[in-house]
Amino acid sequence: MVTAVAVGLGLAAVGSTLAGAQGDDTRRGTDSLSADEVAAAIDDSGAPPEGGAEAQGPNGLPERLVLLVERHIEDKDADATLRRADVYEYDYADDTLTTTLIDLADGEVDEAVTGQGDQLPLVEVEAQRALELLFADEAFAARLADEFQAATGRPLGDPDADLDVQPIVFRADAVPTAASSAAADCGIARCAQFMIQTTDNVLINLLPLVNLSDAVVVSIEGPGA
Repeated sequence: MVTAVAVGLGLAAVGSTLAGAQGDDTRRGTDSLSADEVAAAIDDSGAPPEGGAEAQGPNGLPERLVLLVERHIEDKDADATLRRADVYEYDYADDTLTTTLIDLADGEVDEAVTGQGDQLPLVEVEAQRALELLFADEAFAARLADEFQAATGRPLGDPDADLDVQPIVFRADAVPTAASSAAADCGIARCAQFMIQTTDNVLINLLPLVNLSDAVVVSIEGPGA
């Protein structure tokens, strides 16, 4: 089966603050965030909720996308009752990542920092879009069929049945040879690389690369090709 390994949130927005909230799902101190806290942090940060009607960009992805929400790691001498969350939102319009620090007690934004070059793991919608772009590429499809035949001795049938394809985020500085290729933009642009094997664990000798920011297949063979 062609699969997408990614970190998805699967969250719906709820109220903009959790002040005074109590119940079985209430977290305290260094407990991990509850589902309600995560949803409230997204809402208070101004980021679009997961599954919301966010505008889609020319690359076929939401222009703004929450990649991760996690409990903020406080200093050792911080108030033990303080609970804050970091919301990481990617903006495909300018390839920037904004990290917003939310005080969960009152929903206030304590800090917001925007920059480039930090690439968190792909979320599900990105992984699926990367797969769509890759398998729509005719040159890749032809090369994949050849490599599958060479590796297994049999023709490629249904990719969903014959292959396990796992997209992961890629940065050019992870592969020095990529610096002089079209993959050099990866790290500023958001890119996905693919690990491909058969469903019976035979590795396929391809490491294709997709630039999600531009919605293009950068390389069929690998980032240094």
